[in-house]
Amino acid sequence: MNNLDDTFNMKTESKEVATVAGNNVITIPAGEIDQNADYDYETSRANLHGLLCQGQDALMHALEVAKQSEHPRAFEVVGGLMKQLADINHQLMDLSEKRQKLKDVSTKDSGTTITNNTAYFVGSTAELNKMLSDMNKEK
Repeated sequence: MNNLDDTFNMKTESKEVATVAGNNVITIPAGEIDQNADYDYETSRANLHGLLCQGQDALMHALEVAKQSEHPRAFEVVGGLMKQLADINHQLMDLSEKRQKLKDVSTKDSGTTITNNTAYFVGSTAELNKMLSDMNKEK
């Protein structure tokens, strides 16, 4: 690897490794991970919007055919297209929610620690009453 770097006058960058589907390994430069996530989000979002537009056009044409033919199967197809468009809308919302969760996780301070201090009293109620009355006398 150093030979190629020297040959092309390039510097090697630190890389983070992500494994995908078992033995397949993809190496991504450290600074490009967030950029790739942004690119994937924007591409997925654009694809879903494109599918919605094409689906709405198809739905309008299928609805015209169904009205003209008055055939039950044509109306069944229209219903199926409507359900698919609704599913794409849900996928678009899920994509936005996942994106927001990723942003929240990346901005969250990982140094935060939570300490739970719990005190337990082991004894009888008479001992507890005595302890509480002694505490009240001290005040």
